Amino acid sequence: MNTKEIIYGIIAEGSLLGFLYYAQVLLKVEGNLLISTIVLWVLLNLAIVFCPIVRKCYHCNCGK
Repeated sequence: MNTKEIIYGIIAEGSLLGFLYYAQVLLKVEGNLLISTIVLWVLLNLAIVFCPIVRKCYHCNCGK
């Protein structure tokens, strides 16, 4: 993993956080938006990591 991939990963995660926050603002979610955004972000990343299809693709390198 090189520096370029790390920077793109940070940008992608920041964009996801921004999208989740903005979506909650548009939906007029009550409560602490920052905490709920972080919780949704963590849950979404866990769902992606533990998805069997994604895991299979990373192990067999079929995405490259």
